[in-house]
Amino acid sequence: MGNVNQNNQSNVELPKLRGSRKQLGWAYKIRDRFAESNPGSDLLTNELEAKFWIDNKKSLIGDEKLPKALPQLSGSESQVKWAFAIRSKFADVFPESALLRSHTDSKFWIENRRVFDFAVLGFKLAPTGDASQEK
Repeated sequence: MGNVNQNNQSNVELPKLRGSRKQLGWAYKIRDRFAESNPGSDLLTNELEAKFWIDNKKSLIGDEKLPKALPQLSGSESQVKWAFAIRSKFADVFPESALLRSHTDSKFWIENRRVFDFAVLGFKLAPTGDASQEK
């Protein structure tokens, strides 16, 4: 990681935050989300303590839930790349699934890829209304 955090929304380099490793992970997510709707705010360049972003999360971005980082996958480089793609697609649809954090072996994701494809496809194709109301 360099000395600055790159904000993709406005292509402005934001200063590096200070804090523990765990604090920084959350603080950067909160600051980046805040920057999406407040790209010109002085807070983005003046507030450099991770603690500020964490303590003020609710007033900065509301009750929005931020995605948790997933654990590293194990396996060969090619297995990890393949499994990462499978797991990412599954995580987009089922972000709170315990499978995302409990299975770190690439082999699991690769061997079960068809099951995950069907789960994602089924979820995306499922009717959104209450079926009992339709006749």
